Amino acid sequence: MDPAPQINYSSIFFASIQSSSEVLFVCIAGYMAAKCGIITENSQKNLSQLLIQILMPCLLFSEIGPVVDINKLITLWPLPVFTLIFIMISALFGIFGGKMVLSLSTADTKFVMTGIMFNNLASLLMGLLRGMENTSAMELFSRDKEDTPEASIKRGNSYVLLAVLFNTLLRWSLGAYLLKKETPIVENIEENDQQQITYSTTYSTIIIPTTYSAAAIKDSPLPIHFETTQLLNNNNNNNNNNDHNNNNDINDHNNNNNYYYLNIIKNNKTIKKINEFMNPPLYAALLALIVGTTKPLKLIFFGHDAPLAVFTQAIDYIGTITIPLTLMALGAQLANLPTRPKGGKSIFPSIGYILICRFLIMPVIGIIIVLLTKNWFVRDPMLWFILMMLASGPTAVNCLNLAYLNKSFEEEMATLLFYSYMAVAPLITIIVMGVLSIIGKGKSRS
Repeated sequence: MDPAPQINYSSIFFASIQSSSEVLFVCIAGYMAAKCGIITENSQKNLSQLLIQILMPCLLFSEIGPVVDINKLITLWPLPVFTLIFIMISALFGIFGGKMVLSLSTADTKFVMTGIMFNNLASLLMGLLRGMENTSAMELFSRDKEDTPEASIKRGNSYVLLAVLFNTLLRWSLGAYLLKKETPIVENIEENDQQQITYSTTYSTIIIPTTYSAAAIKDSPLPIHFETTQLLNNNNNNNNNNDHNNNNDINDHNNNNNYYYLNIIKNNKTIKKINEFMNPPLYAALLALIVGTTKPLKLIFFGHDAPLAVFTQAIDYIGTITIPLTLMALGAQLANLPTRPKGGKSIFPSIGYILICRFLIMPVIGIIIVLLTKNWFVRDPMLWFILMMLASGPTAVNCLNLAYLNKSFEEEMATLLFYSYMAVAPLITIIVMGVLSIIGKGKSRS
């Protein structure tokens, strides 16, 4: 039995400091740019739309597509299973904390749930792996004597990206739904009746409230116009105008029929449910999953000899600026951030609860679950490390993009992320040291 390799904890500490400090310094750059007036409030809004509509989809497609395939999904089944389990446990802690501990509203409870459920996987874990590459910790990750540190790091990065795939699918579907603004219920019927539909003919105008049914509007022989439509002058009703207006009425009637059928499709319950969950990043992640698991498509898009390699390389090039711009947007958001949100209630109890769950409760739960089940899957210390770390770490920076997408909890999410990454260096170092010690003891016993 080989003795467990000695771990240089100082190198692990500096690797953790380096990976988290990179995040913090880019945030500071965005903060200073906003304070100097380089990034204004209008440019922040435009930047958030650019991130959601273009940059984030490019990043997801370029990162997920090349690494995913059917064999990996089957062999590495613990990655999706554990990701789902940890997210479900985090959701329960979010509900319990929001309702029982903090006595928050439903909307604020969903914010707490989002902050606990979706943690930083890609940038933090890959940064830690990069920082540990030349340290003694790599001895713990070798599967056999022929396994090199470079091979272990490459294997670890592929595990991280596969975990990111499943986390991303849930984040941009369930996470986007949790942060969605609640639709206000109109209780005042009189206010609702102020929105009126105007029936207009050559000689008369009929105004009805919008509470009339769509079927009644459809069956009406009169064309429908909204109040903003310019009405015809009754003094100019000569024969030529009558012919012209009758033709317009027919065209308007046809257009209204088309609008009615399009409205039926738009209001279909199934389509509305799909639209509630779907967004550009989620479309991109699903497309990457389809392309990655379909071998003919993968050969077309990915690889040096792929016919569309130039296309995917361009997408990858665009995607590389996503994380830095997101971090700069986070820093800019913090520049004019109040210490209390608009409701007047302090957000710091919620932030404190989220940090406790993310850096204390969930890491302990993750380590226990992996230790109890590690004999069920592939014997790979690197896989053990990644699975344990799936439950650890700060809230994902992309949660700010979720807030941008829904135009809700932007200030609160920016505040949470700022304090999370202020605390990440010492806290994640303690977690990594504990996980490596456990893996070292596990290897010495096996």
